[in-house]
Amino acid sequence: MLALVALTLQAFADDQLTKKDGTILTGQIISVSGDQVMFQSHSSTGGIVKLPYHLSDIQSVTMATPDAVTKVKTAPPADVIAALQPLVAQYAGLPSDWVVGAMAQLAGAYSALGQNDKALAVYAQIGTLYPNSPYQVLVGIGKAAMSLQQGKVDEALAGVQPIVDKANQDIAPSPSDGAIYANAFLVYGQALQAQKKNEQALEAYLTVKTTFYQNPALAEQAEQLAAKLREANPGLGVP
Repeated sequence: MLALVALTLQAFADDQLTKKDGTILTGQIISVSGDQVMFQSHSSTGGIVKLPYHLSDIQSVTMATPDAVTKVKTAPPADVIAALQPLVAQYAGLPSDWVVGAMAQLAGAYSALGQNDKALAVYAQIGTLYPNSPYQVLVGIGKAAMSLQQGKVDEALAGVQPIVDKANQDIAPSPSDGAIYANAFLVYGQALQAQKKNEQALEAYLTVKTTFYQNPALAEQAEQLAAKLREANPGLGVP
């Protein structure tokens, strides 16, 4: 029984909310609804309490990435949707990198299956829930990827070029910035490849592998794209 209690306490201690007044809450993030996050913790008497907190009062969140998100990083689009749609519905709006990353991946999966209306709805949701934040860049990258899938190569390049230019000037990107840059370079490389600019495309993929490798799944995707490009073009090297 003591072991069970200890495990329960540990499970509730995984997440933290840091409020703007400096208060740190330890427990478990249950869900997000509207402008409130439902948080579960232990009371001073040892009981379990669930209380809502306004997102506007929260400075930062500490929450481990769910296993389901990690497992579908390179999964087929249908599997991505099945795994991530419930999580996005549960946590959208939470100020956490994994949530926005999951939303962007979900939108990409919808787009890959030709469900562009659903993809655009998720990108619009990111824009609404995370205004004036770095996450807005993911929306632009996602829309550029959709343009590329529709054969609008010039439009895709125009969408990611400013991000690529910024990335080339960032000598020490943070993990979150590195992941954003990696997404941009993946679209950039594929657009260049569509224009038969294979050397520049290969350079874009290798840039993810060597410089913006902070997200292992994106680095692996870049490596696979580079390998396929080299296989189709023996002797290909970077300019």
